[in-house]
Amino acid sequence: MKFIHITDTHLVGDGQPLNGGVPSTRLDACLDDIARWHGDAAFCVISGDLAEFAEAEAYRVLKARLDRFALPCFLMIGNHDDRDVFLSVFPDHPKDEHGFIQHRFETGEGVFLFLDTTRDGRDNHDGQLCPARLSWLRTQLEEAGDRPTYLFLHHPPFGIGISYVDDIRLADVDAFAEVLGHGRNIRHVFYGHVHRMTYVNWRGIPFTSLPSLNHQVPLIPASVAGEFCDEPPAYGIVQIADDQMTVHFNTFLQRNPLHQT
Repeated sequence: MKFIHITDTHLVGDGQPLNGGVPSTRLDACLDDIARWHGDAAFCVISGDLAEFAEAEAYRVLKARLDRFALPCFLMIGNHDDRDVFLSVFPDHPKDEHGFIQHRFETGEGVFLFLDTTRDGRDNHDGQLCPARLSWLRTQLEEAGDRPTYLFLHHPPFGIGISYVDDIRLADVDAFAEVLGHGRNIRHVFYGHVHRMTYVNWRGIPFTSLPSLNHQVPLIPASVAGEFCDEPPAYGIVQIADDQMTVHFNTFLQRNPLHQT
């Protein structure tokens, strides 16, 4: 089975530029590339920070574009999003009994759990899994039993050595780790938020992240002027087989042929 992972689209209304790029143009290029080369994927996930300013117009831009995209697409929210505004544009998107944008999806290859780590309050950028959300996760992990289980969240529960994002990671990580202990077969966790391509093994569980589609966070902040840089965007192509999971990090805007001299 193959699926697609995208994160941190940071859309703004009316196709406006942001931090040196145009988020809607980047999203178009990404989805066009997926449709051309990976139309056989089972589904696509966009793991949060869908919009930069949580504008309804930005979510409408996303909805209009996804209406022309052939793959089923699961959306998650991040610290730049607003749950209520998102639901006003995507009222039928799956959510849990408390209204959090989290749900379970099952295939023959395993159980996929999409979490809502957005903290209430527009100016709060760190992540949160409140008792209600953790209880939901515990139940899902217990019900998954021995089946392969894959988690998606926006905020990571660890630092990656860059203070800009480490200061706004998931809070109360011990409670999250305790709940993860109820999972008997967690194969992998996918996350966003950090605007970088990473692999982290945290408390024995592998995690990977992706660059944003629009702007990146430099590994060495002093190496650039300002908070962000123009390292290339990428999306992930995840392939799952019985005894292997492979993640390809596809820098889709830099696939240029080499000319022999």
